[in-house]
Amino acid sequence: MLKEHDVVTVTVDVPAERLSPGDVGAIVHCYPDRDAYEVDFLDDQGRSKGVATLLGSQLLRLNLISLVA
Repeated sequence: MLKEHDVVTVTVDVPAERLSPGDVGAIVHCYPDRDAYEVDFLDDQGRSKGVATLLGSQLLRLNLISLVA
């Protein structure tokens, strides 16, 4: 289960939100009654590209420790 502040990546194309697999963001809200999340996506400079509501099946939590090492 995902939680607020998790860093995630998109696993599928989401054309309506202009998101592609590999886009990275942080969860800013979890909907308690369904498997949906508000995610703030960032560009390669760390600036917000926008917030999108996505399903858990469209996201993959990233392990930042493995990305830094």
